[in-house]
Amino acid sequence: MFKKLRSAATGTHKKSFRILTAVITVLFVCSVTVTAFAAANAYLTVDVVDGEKTVTVSVKTVNPYEIVEAAGFELGANDELVLGGFSEAFGGKIVIDRAKVVRIEDNGLIGYYVGYGDTVESILVTNEVVLNDGDIIDISKKEPIFDGMNIHIKRAFGVGIEYDGEAITLSIAGGTVADALKAANITVGEHDIVTPALDTELSDYTNIEIQRVKFDTLTETEEIAFGTKRVEDSSLYVGNKEVTTKGVNGEKSLTYDAKYIDGVLVEKTLVEEKTVKEPVDEVISIGTKKIDTLSAYKNTTAPISELSVPDDLELDKNGVPVKYKSKVSAKATAYTGDPATASGRKPMAGHIAVDPNEYPYGTELYIVSADGSYVYGYCVAADTGGFVEMGNTDVDLYLNNEDMCYNWGNRDIIIYVL
Repeated sequence: MFKKLRSAATGTHKKSFRILTAVITVLFVCSVTVTAFAAANAYLTVDVVDGEKTVTVSVKTVNPYEIVEAAGFELGANDELVLGGFSEAFGGKIVIDRAKVVRIEDNGLIGYYVGYGDTVESILVTNEVVLNDGDIIDISKKEPIFDGMNIHIKRAFGVGIEYDGEAITLSIAGGTVADALKAANITVGEHDIVTPALDTELSDYTNIEIQRVKFDTLTETEEIAFGTKRVEDSSLYVGNKEVTTKGVNGEKSLTYDAKYIDGVLVEKTLVEEKTVKEPVDEVISIGTKKIDTLSAYKNTTAPISELSVPDDLELDKNGVPVKYKSKVSAKATAYTGDPATASGRKPMAGHIAVDPNEYPYGTELYIVSADGSYVYGYCVAADTGGFVEMGNTDVDLYLNNEDMCYNWGNRDIIIYVL
């Protein structure tokens, strides 16, 4: 590549020069002859500068190239002369501007460019080599160029980075994933997950994902289910059961080492378990008492009532009281299964339902069937029967099961008021 030589007036380079020819109108023949002779024999004093070397010559020629040659310098094909300090009439200074061939490798593409005493920046501008954000040049743009200089340019490409709920695009000319994060001022924690790995070489359209990893302590509360115990109860009939102690769940505190990725719990390891509240086992009583049938008490003196006969109550050979306050002929029905009595006494054979107006709660009685086939026995007025409103029954006897109640029906009885 060649540039024009600079002119003497402006300092720009030219590849040719102009020799001024003075045409003098002869007014007097003698004067013309003398002047022409003097001009033909005049010498120009010229300093020829080549870098740090300066040679001064005295020459008759006004041709810059001949003057340079006379000073002992050879010009290359692309070298230029700076003639800003040279005059054809008075001589002066000629500067040799040596051409410098610069090799530029631009992202793998190689080009050669000719420059003159310029900086790296000027040769890039002159040859329309544009550097964009993220591009890397391996030498300062202010550095002077020299012949044989090599300049390397790496062009930036786009790299995507996703982190903390954001997505950005970074222009970078190469390096590793770690270099990209550093360029983007993104800090990665010791346990954070980076994909691809930090030492992965970047390429165009590489997408980097950062997952934040956090460790914390997590505490949870959990119920402790109560257990169940079954115990035999001779006071309950076979086939019957009763919850005598209600079960209550306990509570325990669980402490975990927890791992979160981007705020989501992904793993937890139990490190401590502590009981805060002990559970209470549920206790179920299972009846073992043999179920009586009404026929077992027929024509015997064995009483149906489970109440113990008072020591001061004397019975005759038929199992009826010897002494009593009054004797009443009445009718009796039977019931079973009630959870409680109106007086608060436990429902059981021996605690019977009455009309409290007739037999106040706590009244002691002794009852047998009118035909003498059954002895209900010693009993206490403890409950109020629904029969009171109906008027067809005098008392309601508590029996141990439904079969006995059905067999009893509505039976004539004799009540001994004690």
